[in-house]
Parts: sequence; C-alpha cells; structure tokens
Amino acid sequence: MRIVFPAIAFSAAFTLPAYAYLDPGTGSMVLQAIIGAIAVGGAAVSVYWNKFKSLFTTRKK
Repeated sequence: MRIVFPAIAFSAAFTLPAYAYLDPGTGSMVLQAIIGAIAVGGAAVSVYWNKFKSLFTTRKK
C-alpha cells in the first residue's frame, strides 16, 4: 500500500492530454455491451438456478 499511492501520484504528474474524440456511436456501443452482459448474466443465473433446484426436487414416475 505504501508503494501504490506514490506510483499513482507519479504517473498522474507526468501524463499528457490524450486529445481523444468519442463520437455518439461509442456511447451506443457501450450501452449495447452493458445490456448484453446483463442478458448473459441473467441466462447463466437461470441455468445454474435450475440445476441447483433440481438437486432438491424429486421426480415421481
């Protein structure tokens, strides 16, 4: 922890401006990535929740 703060302060002192441009399409792409990650996370939770539930339920024939 003693090295982290001086390293951050040192790197922040010697940074140069990036002069970057983010067009409106970039925000749309980021939003799509967030929505996709939420959808994949929900599908994964659903699959594993059903597997977990099946451990405790018995099926009668």
